[in-house]
Amino acid sequence: MKRRPSEERSPSPSQNTEVQFVDACPDDLQCQICLSVARDAVVTDECGHLFCQACIGTALELKPQCPMDRNPLTWAQVRKDVRTQRRIAALQCYCFHKSHGCTWTGEFGDLETHTEKCEHSPVECTFAPHGCDAVVTKRTLADHMTTNIVSHLSLMCRSMSTLMDDNVAQQQELELCRREDRFIWVIPRFENRQGPLYSRKFCAKGLQWYIGVDFESPDEHAGVYLFAEGHNKRVDFKLILYNADPKKDKIHEVSDWALDYKGKGWGPLKFIDRASSFQSGFLVNGCIRIGAEIDGEPFE
Repeated sequence: MKRRPSEERSPSPSQNTEVQFVDACPDDLQCQICLSVARDAVVTDECGHLFCQACIGTALELKPQCPMDRNPLTWAQVRKDVRTQRRIAALQCYCFHKSHGCTWTGEFGDLETHTEKCEHSPVECTFAPHGCDAVVTKRTLADHMTTNIVSHLSLMCRSMSTLMDDNVAQQQELELCRREDRFIWVIPRFENRQGPLYSRKFCAKGLQWYIGVDFESPDEHAGVYLFAEGHNKRVDFKLILYNADPKKDKIHEVSDWALDYKGKGWGPLKFIDRASSFQSGFLVNGCIRIGAEIDGEPFE
């Protein structure tokens, strides 16, 4: 069976970008599906209709017939139209970045090569992964880097700090997971936290749950609650506040989930003593580690 042409040749990087030609593209060089210049032009053997390789490929995946006359059509009846491809390659066009100041005009066949080196191409700042949202051109990137050294260093420091926090949290989470088979939530920079905070969701007893911490509890305490996600079941559970010394872990067993709190969070109001968490060994490298263990079967 003949292979689909798209398996033989990868599309151009500019495949989905509209080309602006110096003169209007002749009708006989247009794809019969997208009505733009036929990219990687192919033609049907029987009816002679011209298409972009990608356009006819998509059409044949939906239905094995010619989109124009509805006659049966397979890939074996579609071939590359070399003569038309040469005519299209010779068409005069503008650079994709004409609106950004590029004055280049040339043959369509040379457009991709020009685009790869065009100084007016928009590019992301090198520090985009660290939070810089500036969009500059290849031509102005060097100037942007020179004039924003301080702000880029600040972004880098912030990014590194976040990575270090995440690494500490993950290392501790791994250590605790090895200790016992429970859901573990490691909260970095705990002393600076405010407002409600929620863990990622986890699965236990075939249902989804998550943990919430309320920093507004009285007497400089933080409440810890178990929430049901997507259901109204209650359950008996155990909360563990991990200490640097495993023998001093704080454990709170919950078996009184009130019926009128079904579908809401339930747990101890003063589970974490924020005032003494560091001295008592519960704050480790700035992190608080909370575990949750579902003891019994969920109930209404």
